[in-house]
Amino acid sequence: MINGNEYAWEDVQIVIMGRLLTGVTDVEYGATRAHTNIHGRGSEPVAMGRGKKDSKPGKLVLLQSEFEAFQNATPAGKDPTDWAPFDMVVAYAPIGGVITTDIIPFCRVSDYSKGIGTETENMKVELTLTTGIPKLNVP
Repeated sequence: MINGNEYAWEDVQIVIMGRLLTGVTDVEYGATRAHTNIHGRGSEPVAMGRGKKDSKPGKLVLLQSEFEAFQNATPAGKDPTDWAPFDMVVAYAPIGGVITTDIIPFCRVSDYSKGIGTETENMKVELTLTTGIPKLNVP
């Protein structure tokens, strides 16, 4: 928190494939690492081990118009699961704060879903991403 200002959605900028997204409503990304207890004599662990590190599935939710801008650059008959891998850059800073930049490399769309209903004002497309391990707070 900087001067009482917490990070807000309006402080976030997301760029993929060279395009600054204005029609994005949600973004998620992360990583996971296996940690295990190592047992020796007795019933209690005697040490801890560190295992593989991997990325967690990411999520990007776009407004239909933003989605169409990418889809229009895709050959006819192809869908988002056919898109070439791309990096996603997420930058954010609270008012008066320092810009923080995260880079999520090698994003690929593993599945997508479109939806709209009677209680919604706009159509959204949710993309599930398989990514490389995010690089956080990149200078």
